[in-house]
Amino acid sequence: IVGKTPRAPLMPSVATRPFQRIALDIVGPLPVTATGNKYILVIADYFSKWAESYAIPNQEATTVARAVVDFLLRWGMPQVIHTDQGRTFESSLFKELCRLLEIDKTRTSPYSPQSDGLVERLNRTIIGMLASFVEANQNSWDTLLPFVMMAYRSSSQASTKFSPYEVLLGREIRLPIDVVLGLEPEKGFSSVSEYVQSLGVTLNSVHTAVQKHLGTASGKQKEYYDLKVSVQQWSEGERVWVRDTTRTVGKCPKFQKKYKGPFVIEQKISDALYRIKGEGQRSFVVHHNRLKPCFDSGTLGTDPVSGKRCHWILPKADDEVLLVN
Repeated sequence: IVGKTPRAPLMPSVATRPFQRIALDIVGPLPVTATGNKYILVIADYFSKWAESYAIPNQEATTVARAVVDFLLRWGMPQVIHTDQGRTFESSLFKELCRLLEIDKTRTSPYSPQSDGLVERLNRTIIGMLASFVEANQNSWDTLLPFVMMAYRSSSQASTKFSPYEVLLGREIRLPIDVVLGLEPEKGFSSVSEYVQSLGVTLNSVHTAVQKHLGTASGKQKEYYDLKVSVQQWSEGERVWVRDTTRTVGKCPKFQKKYKGPFVIEQKISDALYRIKGEGQRSFVVHHNRLKPCFDSGTLGTDPVSGKRCHWILPKADDEVLLVN
């Protein structure tokens, strides 16, 4: 019997300095604003948790690339840009931009948002904060976006124990509420060199603490996630079923097949990613968590990959399988 779907262990990636590794994602579509904006491009730094957002009218590669270049010109070139497999980020223009700037572009596997947790959580935070202010007039969200981002960047992060402002600037910024409450600004410095020396000491201390906190947070996250792990590793040549996330319009989702296959494992890329291939199809990469083992004994049937008669143990009723012709 095809059992519970195996689940791959979490493989966290921890950055060791600001803007070493950044993540990109697009939120939307949202209500069209007076200036024609419909989407939000979110860019976040894995180390400092610094984030910026751009209200954009569309998801075209040129529009997104223009915003990304604006970000890079102010914060420098990262070693890695991580995105999902959206059409914009897989475009030849975006790939060429990364190639010219010698940036390693990585991407999440399909239907596995947990591998891009930073921007997924940030997206929910931004939308939640915007929702608190734009309920009456939902077409004005782009004018409020800078205020939301200021609030986010001045908030202490659970994983680093510092605000993004403090990690990057070595100090907290003076907020409007500080002015309202009449709080005194920080003391000044007698010279630029004194400030630079003080800043260096502060940033070194903060960054050391951030690395420690990120490592601890990453370890706890992995420990919690791996509690539900059911490790199943496949070798080249083994057959698997693949969870089918596509749904046919006009048909009840509950009655549609949840799995398709079988497919053959062509290559193990990592503990979480495999390259698989079906008969007469191009190979493609799939996440471990979408796979189920396919056994070679049980009910008599025809293997759609080889065309030979063989025995299959059919999945349970709640694990319907769609054979690939």
